[in-house]
Formats: sequence, C-alpha cells, structure tokens
Amino acid sequence: MGYAKEWLTIEEWRKLREAPSKKEYKRGNTDMKQWRDELLLKVTYRGGLRINEALDLQYPYNFQSDEENGYIVLDPEEETKKTERELQPVGKELVREVSRFMSAYYQDSNTNFVFNNGQGSSMTRQRAYQIINELRDVASIDKKLGTHTLRRSRAKHLLDSGKMNLPDVQDFLRHTRITTTEQYLKISKKGLADKAASVDDELNL
Repeated sequence: MGYAKEWLTIEEWRKLREAPSKKEYKRGNTDMKQWRDELLLKVTYRGGLRINEALDLQYPYNFQSDEENGYIVLDPEEETKKTERELQPVGKELVREVSRFMSAYYQDSNTNFVFNNGQGSSMTRQRAYQIINELRDVASIDKKLGTHTLRRSRAKHLLDSGKMNLPDVQDFLRHTRITTTEQYLKISKKGLADKAASVDDELNL
C-alpha cells in the first residue's frame, strides 16, 4: 500500500465520497451509520475543516443558512485575536441534510453532536481516523489517509480549479499568513515557475 500521500485526487475523493453506500455495515443501526459516515466526509471536505472542528459540531448551534448559502459557524480560535464567530461555507443543501439527519436519529436524544459516540459525547479522533481508512479500503484507494487529508484535498482542489487564487484559499483555510498556506499545500517556487512557463508557452507571452 502507498504511504502517507498528501491529498486525494478529485477522482479519489469522488470514490471515497461514494464508499459509505458500498460498505457493508454489520452492527447497530446500519442506515444511521452509513448516513453519518457520508456526512463526516462531506462536512469535513466541503468546509475544509480540521478534524477536531468537524467532531465538535453541534446542531443547530454550529449551522446557519440564508437564502443563498449554508454555513458552518465556528467559534474563534483561542490563539487568534478574533472575537467573532466565523462562517465557513458548505452549501445550503448540506446544512439541510445535517438537519434531516439529526431529526431522524437524535431529535429526542441527549446529544446535539452530529458525530457522536452514542453516549452523548463527540466521536474521538481515533474513531474518525478509523472510519476514514475503512472507507478508503472500500473505495480501493492506495493511499494511507490521515484526519487532515480531506481538508488538504479540498484546499488543493479549490486552488487547482483556477476559480480561487492563493489568498482566497488562505482565507478559506483561515490561515493568518499566506506562507502557512504555501507550506500546507507544499507549493514550491519550482512548481510556480513551471506553471508560469506553461502559461507563457500556451499564450505566447
């Protein structure tokens, strides 16, 4: 098995996203587990979230929608000077799906955690890691995935799309310094030079 690749290709992400529907869940409420795993992947990826941010999400406290979009609402990080909660876009339909999931399984429960351990507390990082890699096996992805893989993959896909530039991705990741974003995505000067040269050749500049 390939080891510790830094991100998923778009095709690998699509395979991983579909993996819960192909996994054979054997114990407990299998429908709930499949839906939970689908949401764990989609919420973490779409929001570009750190895994601890995803696991701390509570409904409805951390979710918000307006007429045009849906957001995950994050409390300010302790190490920053920010005081206001941040809106992280994930799409209105995904917020609605989380609402439907919570109504279906936890409406009368003692927990508001979307990803919980069945006893009222949030799921552990270790369990999230296990789930992600079980789904990797189902999707036949030959990479060892970490809990940061989805966040890093989302950022890389947005940048590679050409629709968002590096400062945009920096804002999306909530990095204070753009150098952090460059290091996070392992953007090298050689890589930038190669891209610039490719543009020059294509446009005869």
